Amino acid sequence: MIKVYKDSKIYVYCLAGHASGGAELLHQLVSFLRDNGKDAYIILTGTQEHKLHPEYAKYNVVLADAIEDNEHNIEVLYEPEFYRAAMDTRTQKILWWLSVDNFYRCCNGFLALKDIAKWSRKQAFRTMLSRIYHKVLKHDGTYSKTLSLEDVARLGAVSAYQSEYAQNFLQNHGFKEMFALKDYINTDHCRDFRTDGREDIVLYNPQKGMEYTSKLISLAPDIKWVPIINMTRAQVIETMQKAKIYIDFGFHPGKDRLPRECAMNGLCIITGRRGAANFFEDISIEDRYKFDEKRCRKADVISVIRDTLAHYDERINDFSFYRYRISLEKAEFEQQIRDCFINNTIG
Repeated sequence: MIKVYKDSKIYVYCLAGHASGGAELLHQLVSFLRDNGKDAYIILTGTQEHKLHPEYAKYNVVLADAIEDNEHNIEVLYEPEFYRAAMDTRTQKILWWLSVDNFYRCCNGFLALKDIAKWSRKQAFRTMLSRIYHKVLKHDGTYSKTLSLEDVARLGAVSAYQSEYAQNFLQNHGFKEMFALKDYINTDHCRDFRTDGREDIVLYNPQKGMEYTSKLISLAPDIKWVPIINMTRAQVIETMQKAKIYIDFGFHPGKDRLPRECAMNGLCIITGRRGAANFFEDISIEDRYKFDEKRCRKADVISVIRDTLAHYDERINDFSFYRYRISLEKAEFEQQIRDCFINNTIG
């Protein structure tokens, strides 16, 4: 397991110029560590300017340009940076699995084609073309060395998982040392909500699962379907607090934030069963609100949507446990950080 010393420096990698749930989580980790006396830093990567994103100005974060390479220090790597665990450095490494599916999507720079192909043949073909382009036409040495999933499991790094879906994946692929390091949604969403005055609106994320969602929309054009897109956080919350349902039939690469944010703003949640959505621990809603898109009738999904809209005042109570679980996440996340990085400090 990771050994944390009094003089340990903890470096957390994050893509520059990027605002997302995952990026916010990386900043939340550093902020909590610094608030509790740890020497923690964000290291920005990528081609955009390496400066703190304004979305995260409220967090107690300091940027570092490079690591100090010694065995007391710790690098926390999210998926695109996993290759650093194979580098000849003395720092301790944590592989933080924020997402399973995105591991395959964003690690094609170093992950073996055979492993990408097991997940998606289309993704493997695109990766192969990219590698041929860089090797034959660019001659830039990109993709000169790849790692199989077995190689990643044998790197000697400790894995942290954000979801039960990720834990299950790690256990099934030979990863030995692991611990929970989950997350919590932005506290702007953790507030009281009203059930009265809501409109018969169904919200959806147009960046996920649109092939299936568009078919539902075409089957029920009388329903008011509203995409969550091109909105500020305040506008998103305002929209959520007017609607009754949020649907999500995309892949759930981890414990996604949008279903939790919607639940805390008083929406009923209806999802598919892909990825983390298939795990009650990750999306803690009744089976009647989860549908296997490959097997269920779309008319049955529409029927549940209509019933939920018509009986919202009753159906919202079906999501009380999910909201309760979400309300505990911040305290659980902070305790997980204490357990790993703070309570067992050496020296």
